[in-house]
Amino acid sequence: MDALAIYGYSNLEDRIEFELDGVIEKEIAPAYCNENFELCVSCMDYTSLKVTDTEKSIMTFVSELLKKLKKNTLPDVASVCVFPRFTSLVKENLVGTPIKTTVVGACFPAAQTFLDVKLAECKAAIAAGADEVDVVISVGDVLERNYEKVYKELVAIREACVGVILKVILETGELKTIESVFNASLIGAYAGADFIKTSTGKVPVNATPETVYVICEALRQFHAQTGKMVGIKVAGGITKIQNAIRYLTIVKHILGEQWLTPAYFRIGTVVELINNRNYFGVEEYLDSIMVKRSSKEAFAALGNLVGGVEVLAKAKNIAPNSSGIMAVSIPVTSLIFFVRGASRA
Repeated sequence: MDALAIYGYSNLEDRIEFELDGVIEKEIAPAYCNENFELCVSCMDYTSLKVTDTEKSIMTFVSELLKKLKKNTLPDVASVCVFPRFTSLVKENLVGTPIKTTVVGACFPAAQTFLDVKLAECKAAIAAGADEVDVVISVGDVLERNYEKVYKELVAIREACVGVILKVILETGELKTIESVFNASLIGAYAGADFIKTSTGKVPVNATPETVYVICEALRQFHAQTGKMVGIKVAGGITKIQNAIRYLTIVKHILGEQWLTPAYFRIGTVVELINNRNYFGVEEYLDSIMVKRSSKEAFAALGNLVGGVEVLAKAKNIAPNSSGIMAVSIPVTSLIFFVRGASRA
């Protein structure tokens, strides 16, 4: 991989520390808004990769997702991600929606088998209806700097996955160093990956702000050199809205707003965003100002009211007392609800 020589990461460690602790941290607060919450949903690969998965559990998984999206008036997620054997089942259950079927392939998550086996699994998944395939890079070869070997294997997988989206998983928690993450990102990009993905979610350390920064910087430089945009998927342990917004902010800061679409930005499952349309950190806020139980229950009921400021008239009907409920839209959070005179409630 002679092409790697034209790229640089020598000053990244200092930049990461400065920007994550300073510049990007200041950009996160105003990013808490309805628009970005919904963007995160639309960029989500809703995932079930459990050893206990069965046809029945996957059918229920998809069915419950569709019900929640409808009930909470949320945008469609980007895809549903499952093991290869459930490809056709998921595809059938998503008929009538724009949601794609993603599978993990090439002997996920270890990828420690023959190349022919990896290629055969990818081809079988595509034949069964997969729209997108996520594969794990050869982590050991990256660590040993066998870059040409890694590149050739990914090129072969890219050729086997013709016509579908290919995401290359780096398993950043195992690569550990800036050099390894940076170079692995570039190798995946040059091999034809549509996305570089952080992690499998199957190792102790998954996505971190630092490794996402490194991947973004590699993709920024790749775009500057080639004119090609390669997407990034952040996965592994992103269970909270706060995590999702932080990563969205990093991507926007380094790569630009043009990356903030499902075509170039994906995240793993963020259950809070799917389960509650009106989750904006309300519970944490109420705890912080010590709102009493009766008022807190009233706020909890707001989760059943779809919308924001426009539902105030309805919200008054469930207010615990004459003080009422006031919704205020401010830049720091999308909607913060607070009780007038909460300490006296």
